[in-house]
Amino acid sequence: MSGFRVDYLSEPELVFAGGNTAKDPRSGLLKYGPCPPRDGSNHEVVRVGLIGDSWSISAMRDLLEDMRYGILPEGDERQRWNQPFPGLGSNSELKMSFDQRPMWRGEIERDDIDSLSDVRDDAERVEMALDYIKYQIEGVCSTTPSPDVIIVSIPETLVELFTEGKKADTIRTADTDFRSRIKLLGMLNQTPTQLIGPKTLRGEDVQPRREVAWNLVVGLLYKARRGRPWKLTELKSNTCYAGISFYDERGTDPDTRASIAQVFMETGENFVIRGDPVTDIATDADTGRTHLSAGDAERLIQTILERYGDRRQDRPDRLVIHKSSNFWDQETEGFKSGSEDVRQRDFITIREHHPIRLFSNTQYPPLRGTVALPPGREEYYLYTKGFIPEISAYAESGTPNPIVVRPHEDVNATSYREICEEILSFSKLDWNSSDFCKKLPVTVGIADAVSDILAEPMAQNLPDGAFPYHYYYYM
Repeated sequence: MSGFRVDYLSEPELVFAGGNTAKDPRSGLLKYGPCPPRDGSNHEVVRVGLIGDSWSISAMRDLLEDMRYGILPEGDERQRWNQPFPGLGSNSELKMSFDQRPMWRGEIERDDIDSLSDVRDDAERVEMALDYIKYQIEGVCSTTPSPDVIIVSIPETLVELFTEGKKADTIRTADTDFRSRIKLLGMLNQTPTQLIGPKTLRGEDVQPRREVAWNLVVGLLYKARRGRPWKLTELKSNTCYAGISFYDERGTDPDTRASIAQVFMETGENFVIRGDPVTDIATDADTGRTHLSAGDAERLIQTILERYGDRRQDRPDRLVIHKSSNFWDQETEGFKSGSEDVRQRDFITIREHHPIRLFSNTQYPPLRGTVALPPGREEYYLYTKGFIPEISAYAESGTPNPIVVRPHEDVNATSYREICEEILSFSKLDWNSSDFCKKLPVTVGIADAVSDILAEPMAQNLPDGAFPYHYYYYM
């Protein structure tokens, strides 16, 4: 690899309660506690609603009870990835507890579930099941006070009925996705939802029960408080970060696509923007990737900057666009003309895979934060997964491979080091998990989850005034 240079970036820090910092989300939560709620209280009481059948509600309550007392790891090892779950309550390091009142439980009757087996048409059967869940969500949300978040514990009978003994956990028909529809039902009732399947409750999931508890508590904390369990320290102020992607609308012309943007501020505060249907679609014949026309790109970026300005009462000094495909000339011109008053701009392509591999002279894989810079430096290869010194572990299987970071050749105002440091930071902002990091930054890594929901016909019919912009509705 003549001409290659290898660099190393230090691990970004996160901010927790009291302004204290740590590099590991779990260590920070255990030592300092999550960032306090906006009311400044020291302890969070999360009001939890439960929906399911008799068995799934009971099994979910058992899990929440285990979480209250704590869950020990299996075996004697106590590595970071094998940490016990500390438990909840007034003395918990996590500074939170659950409030589960009977009036926040919505039980689907056994007779209703049994009646589904008499329906032959899959689409009709799914709609009936969703109607049962909708009825329970509306009932639970109509209480006073209402829950902060609703856990939909999917009945085992439903999974068996819709998957017909297959290993797949996803319930989907040609025109709808079960999970996405439940998320939309929560949005319509202004209450975030959390789905959990019977395999997880039975302990048949790949995650041990303590891992389920860790990830569940972080997700519920984020959804319930409408805030962030931790924040970032490394991002530049007054910068608008936007991840742009596309999705196919279900139940319409198969060629109809729309754009979406996940927009982040330097604090990690984020929101979702639904773009217009793509009117002048272009597809890369080699990759199949969708690209925007100049007009569509200009309108989308103007909307992004307007929404950013609404929240910050100011226009950004810098705009960073992350995309998983290369920027075509028309897209670039549209993004530039829509942001011509922004002083600094960086348009960056981020792809998940590259065949390049680095090998160290030790038994460990490359360090997370390693950057390989090839001759010419048109693109960089960044290890967002790898050996992590902060936890003395590489907790993955197989040899890690880097992501590809390709700055636009003409719209690139920032050094490779700063660009890659920002991407490393965004790989630690998935509040649906307590993992140390994800492979992709959330600017592009959460696109599929958001797209699945916005692709639903029900979402397409939501007026702008009822459209939920906050990401906690989608995760």
